[in-house]
Amino acid sequence: MSDPRGQHQPIPHSPPPRPGTPYAQPYGQPYAPPYGQPAPQPQPVRVPEPASDERRIFAAAVDCVLVLGGGPTLGMDVLPKFTPGVDPLLLAVACIFGLSLVNQVLGAWIFRASLGKWMLRMRVVRETDAGRPGFWRLLHRWLLGLTWLPMQPVRYLVCADGDPYEDHCKIRYVRLKDLRRLRHLG
Repeated sequence: MSDPRGQHQPIPHSPPPRPGTPYAQPYGQPYAPPYGQPAPQPQPVRVPEPASDERRIFAAAVDCVLVLGGGPTLGMDVLPKFTPGVDPLLLAVACIFGLSLVNQVLGAWIFRASLGKWMLRMRVVRETDAGRPGFWRLLHRWLLGLTWLPMQPVRYLVCADGDPYEDHCKIRYVRLKDLRRLRHLG
């Protein structure tokens, strides 16, 4: 508002800015809720329940058949024709680890599921917010998974309880149906 002389007059209902604050807002807090209404509470994050153990075991079995069936075949029969002079056993071991890495890490990073999880209609999500897990988190989970079988005798000797890989990477395997249902509700 301005008076007839062209000078600016403050709006009567706005408090004057406090001196000493360089970014004082003339109308109070710019993102505050209107007077008398409570601030909106953040919605709780909904994450689907984990998939059943049977479904996880079957998915792991499909992934294992893929890796242990395809890796040696690729390493002993196909690749020695293209790379003569390299030990086929070394190529087979490298192909087993390479197929496992591609299936478990890259597949889950790009498609949210390895081949076994995709066939059993499961997806890999972050445990905290059901979002897509990152590459490094999936790589960390894969490396921990490689140590699971060799560590079982050691765990038996020290009588350890629980699953050491349960929550370490904060990744959860969920059914696709449950994940879609929560997306539609939220």
